[in-house]
Amino acid sequence: MDCELIREGLSAFLDDEDAGISKTELDAHVSGCVGCSAWWARASELHRSVRVRPAEQVPDLSAAIVAAAAPAARRRSRLASEPISAARWGLLVLGLTQLVLAVPSLVGLSDGSVHATREVGAFTVALAVGLLVAFWQPARAWGLVPLAGALALVMVGAAALDVADGATSIVEESPHLLEIVGTALLWRVAHGPAAKVGVDASAGALA
Repeated sequence: MDCELIREGLSAFLDDEDAGISKTELDAHVSGCVGCSAWWARASELHRSVRVRPAEQVPDLSAAIVAAAAPAARRRSRLASEPISAARWGLLVLGLTQLVLAVPSLVGLSDGSVHATREVGAFTVALAVGLLVAFWQPARAWGLVPLAGALALVMVGAAALDVADGATSIVEESPHLLEIVGTALLWRVAHGPAAKVGVDASAGALA
């Protein structure tokens, strides 16, 4: 039998594949062929050295991991024990108030186009959710300040123009003062200790 065919069969046998030749025929040829016998010996030894070898040494990093996690755990503990400031309580109250005020616009009970009032209601809900998130996670207040500030500026500016044109009254536009108050509260919370502790905890987790 051709030696090349036998060696292909032996290689397939090592890989647990179908050799196409019975093991008896392979053994019979190897026992009578010096070249294939030497090839089989080398292939078997190489196969074993590749599949059975000592595990690579891996450094024990458990102590370093625990040491690195300890400061982050302490920062989270500080954040949990930090008293809730008046500004944060204000964000909670203001966020819930904004949600209540958004209901008439969302259900189409406000004056004007239903589509327009629902869009205003959607913006109000978005702002309310942002305020509530800042109450829950003060470290996020920084990211909400530009959005709330821009919204308050645009809303108040538009309201001033409408009042000047006689299209509405100051009383009717007074709810827009809530956007200004919300921005001020966000700014205050962003500068508060709870926000700084939260930022430090996030930085420690990323490190």
